[in-house]
Amino acid sequence: MIDFKLIGMEQKTPKTEWSKRKIRKVLGPALVIMGLGYTYHSHLSGCPRQVILGGWAMGPPIWFIIEYWFFFDAKEEDLQLFKHYQSLGRNLWVGFLTFLAAFYLGDWN
Repeated sequence: MIDFKLIGMEQKTPKTEWSKRKIRKVLGPALVIMGLGYTYHSHLSGCPRQVILGGWAMGPPIWFIIEYWFFFDAKEEDLQLFKHYQSLGRNLWVGFLTFLAAFYLGDWN
């Protein structure tokens, strides 16, 4: 059989590099959307409220720690910008957690 490849002309597949920052920017919002979807679904299916509240109380802080230790590259990224991003996420998380706590623990009858 004759091989018609030209010397030095191998076809290269395009390589897409996922930086830690790009992974963080995709994975963070995806986890929030999945959490909100699960919260909505659990209201319809009757999941215990303690499970939902506990998940929202413990999940985001664990994500912030994982995000810092595994998805932040101090050599390539600005620490102050990263802290700002995490403080915005923390504020949204605290607001949502406060809403859930008031909704689940309050007497709304």
